[in-house]
Amino acid sequence: MKSAHLKRLSASLLLVLSAANHTQASELFPNLPGKTFGIQVKIQKFTAADAAEIKAAGFTFVRFGVWSDSLTAKAYQKQVSDAFAAAQSAGLPVLLTVRAIKPLTPTPDNVDELTKAGESFATALTGLEKTYSSQLVAIEIWNEPDLETYWPTRNFATTFVPFMSAVCKSLQATAQTTPVVGFGFARAPTAGSASTVALNRIVSKYPKCLDAISYHPYGMTATQISNAQSFIQQNFHLPGVISEWGVSALSSNGGIDGQASKVSAFIVDVKKLNIPLTSIYEWRNSESGSNEREKNFGLLTTDGQPKPAKMAAATQLNMQ
Repeated sequence: MKSAHLKRLSASLLLVLSAANHTQASELFPNLPGKTFGIQVKIQKFTAADAAEIKAAGFTFVRFGVWSDSLTAKAYQKQVSDAFAAAQSAGLPVLLTVRAIKPLTPTPDNVDELTKAGESFATALTGLEKTYSSQLVAIEIWNEPDLETYWPTRNFATTFVPFMSAVCKSLQATAQTTPVVGFGFARAPTAGSASTVALNRIVSKYPKCLDAISYHPYGMTATQISNAQSFIQQNFHLPGVISEWGVSALSSNGGIDGQASKVSAFIVDVKKLNIPLTSIYEWRNSESGSNEREKNFGLLTTDGQPKPAKMAAATQLNMQ
């Protein structure tokens, strides 16, 4: 009898925690239904068939990226709208990550020019929000700016804050109905890190700019992720969200079976941490990857054949 009573209490506690997690997610991201796991796709190859399969696997949103400085091209606009249409066909909202790929300004040391570039970028964000707001989980500002590869000036320490301050000032001046997260850091903010220094300056001056801090905890343990979540909440008074995490099916990771095991364990761990939003990288292997590691993060092969990681994810995501 005692054992049965404890089991009932444990089950009740799990239901309460699950409900709390769903409540937190729905309050922060109104367009995100109960479950909080999504997966990244590439707009160039994302189809309605992919969307249906993603939904069936238990994912509740997709993440894809848009380049702000390509949005004036008609062909690119169609590519973006087609990706949104594919997501909508399966009822999947979108975490939209937006960044620029061209130089922000010819003279990155000029604060006035960085400010103008930030204002222009904010205008692009506002345009996307107006067009697709009904389908957006959130707009994510940038992707891994703390890596030189993804920050156009290659000098994060001196140019990130002026640019993003202008972005945030502009966004705060307009009515935003879509949640905004940022800044997709490659590494979780820690005490004294460049991302923490930048966030302290931006968030303190523009406290209504961001609804959450996003980062990519590649290689981090559950304890390290938990500590990162606590650090973000305590220092910036905002929740942390995981906008990208994955594991490549390299032989050093145990191949496709090792990838499956790690994906399964990650989902189990993150569920326990009640993180409002988590996006896994990625749906299909990437032909454009620069090396074997980069090419093999997909839950499917490039031609759409499922890897064991797909079933591992679906098993955990569809579990009550």
